[in-house]
Amino acid sequence: MSASDFIPAGRTSRIVKGNDELQIQTEYACRPSPRLTTSVITGGRVIHKIQRDLAAPISSLDEKADVEKIMRKQHFDVIEIVRDRNFNDDVTVKENSVIETKSLSLQDRLSLIKGVERVYRLDYDGQFDPANVSPEFKKKYSALFKNIREVIEIFGQLPGGKREKGVCEIDAGRLCLISTGYECYFLLARRMVRERSLEKEIGEILAE
Repeated sequence: MSASDFIPAGRTSRIVKGNDELQIQTEYACRPSPRLTTSVITGGRVIHKIQRDLAAPISSLDEKADVEKIMRKQHFDVIEIVRDRNFNDDVTVKENSVIETKSLSLQDRLSLIKGVERVYRLDYDGQFDPANVSPEFKKKYSALFKNIREVIEIFGQLPGGKREKGVCEIDAGRLCLISTGYECYFLLARRMVRERSLEKEIGEILAE
């Protein structure tokens, strides 16, 4: 079988309110790195994008089936967040599928912050999950990776194996280290033209 046989079909939905229409589109791509991308489009313009990195390209039908499940959940989670947070109750979703109403993960909610490029999860031993950090990210923050365990010590130990919760900007407006108590996240964002407090935006999500 060729590699094209393992590429799952994308998903597309429409959200309509009056004369306004948004398109939700989720696709798989294997280059330059394997990922699932969900875009929110209106008037031909992408206004929101969520990207979930995958550990490796799909190489079997079983892996394809697993990725299709992830894709389906990601697609419908984005439909729910768009419908619930940005629109009134008269919004209708038009697609021949049942909408799953599972809540978004913290990683997905962090990904929804405007300008966020990547959200990487890691444990307090400095191990990334999934272990698919790009070479460019490692190169740019090489000093950080060499001292990752020391960096994590920013969040002090608490009884029961927990650490302090919080947010620390490693590179102001660009890279943040987040502690939830039992795990960490690195959040990489584009530098925004307008003044913003990325740390504050993350803190509001952690407080939800």
